[in-house]
Amino acid sequence: MKDVYYKRLLDNASDLIWAMDLEGRIIYVNGRISEWGYDKDEMMGKPLLDILNITHMGKKVSEPAEPGVTRKFDMQLQDNTGRLHRVVVSSSPLQDDDGQIVGSMGIIHDVTATHNLEEKLKHEERLASLGRLATGIAHEIRNPLSSVKMNLDILSGRPGLDGRELEHFTIAREGVANLERIVTEFLDYAKPTPLTMRRHNLHKVVEETVAMARPYWEEGGVVVSRNFGRNIPTSLFDKGKIQQALLNVLINAIQASKNGGLVEIETTMSSPNSVEVVVVDHGEGISDENLKFVFDPFFTTKQQGTGLGLSIVSSIMKNHNGSISMATKYGEGTRVTLEFPVR
Repeated sequence: MKDVYYKRLLDNASDLIWAMDLEGRIIYVNGRISEWGYDKDEMMGKPLLDILNITHMGKKVSEPAEPGVTRKFDMQLQDNTGRLHRVVVSSSPLQDDDGQIVGSMGIIHDVTATHNLEEKLKHEERLASLGRLATGIAHEIRNPLSSVKMNLDILSGRPGLDGRELEHFTIAREGVANLERIVTEFLDYAKPTPLTMRRHNLHKVVEETVAMARPYWEEGGVVVSRNFGRNIPTSLFDKGKIQQALLNVLINAIQASKNGGLVEIETTMSSPNSVEVVVVDHGEGISDENLKFVFDPFFTTKQQGTGLGLSIVSSIMKNHNGSISMATKYGEGTRVTLEFPVR
């Protein structure tokens, strides 16, 4: 009776528990192995290290545990379904009744969720630090920039300026205007303004945003199609902010499209309490290397740009208790989804 109880206890444990002989072959594994995509009975007699595909070894050890040696280390494993797991592995000697070492036993504790949460917190701390730095820089720049702009306006109004001088003043004023835009983006990212929540018709807001982007899609020869879902209720959101977010995503999609390309905008109820606006382009897509950085501030692949656009979009969606997500296939296009609650 006790044997059945202990066996059930091990099988229902939250960790993966295993034992192997001196040749490294599995002699026991608990029921948790099924969550890794393996059949428990088929695992018997197979080498443990052939099953658990090690993709990354942590700093605590430099080699797998050997029978008879007690060790604890962290690593990244890939299961039979292709999923990656961040784990802590504890291994100790397995002895028989006479005290002879007959193999080793161990526990694999999955810490993926904890690891991801820690990485997310570190990432948010870095972004907060960058935000504070951007705010300080932007405020320091804004005052002298306003002075430069004012003096340029005064000087450009002097009588007797010839065409060449006026051209130089125009270039300088355009440069100041560009700097003001960059400073404003810094402040929008670092210190978002309070939301002005009103109830709006989402489809009307989308149409107005498409109209704002007209110079971009006309110049690029891009067609923008709309596919609006039925029964989308009016929603409570900051119209200016949602338009800013959608316009940023839409312009990115247009610029990623080839001449004569198609950008699709779809709206749908993702759940009874939330709505999605999806923007799809059929451009080159985003490489895996760049995809993980697209929402980071100051990251951009464009020759001109601050790299704050998608960071600001992400901030706007978070302030609406919503989210932005991106799916892309390099060489085929990108799908960006803005989701926020219907209230």
